[in-house]
Amino acid sequence: MPAVLVIAARDDWPTDRVVKALTDGGAEVFRMDTSEFPLDLTLAGRIDARRGWSGGLATAHRAVDLADISAVYYRAPNAFVFPPTMSGPERQFAAAQARSGLGGIITALDC
Repeated sequence: MPAVLVIAARDDWPTDRVVKALTDGGAEVFRMDTSEFPLDLTLAGRIDARRGWSGGLATAHRAVDLADISAVYYRAPNAFVFPPTMSGPERQFAAAQARSGLGGIITALDC
């Protein structure tokens, strides 16, 4: 089933309204905040020349297949959150890698 990926802060009330309108209209919505990645949100992605993207995004409660995402709504998500034991340089490196990995796959989706 086609799904809409919503990337926004959890406490963003305008996005709450968008999600409500989408779900009221029958759309399947997967909402995430980049602050959940990588501790509470996982990404598994692979591209195949014949089938395109496979894999998905998942939290402890929900999941969406990358191939099912038909649209993305993006509005001011929070920064990535990493373990507190990481040093400043480690956090900077991890943020750049997360931006490239997660952001790159989302940007490359056919939607």
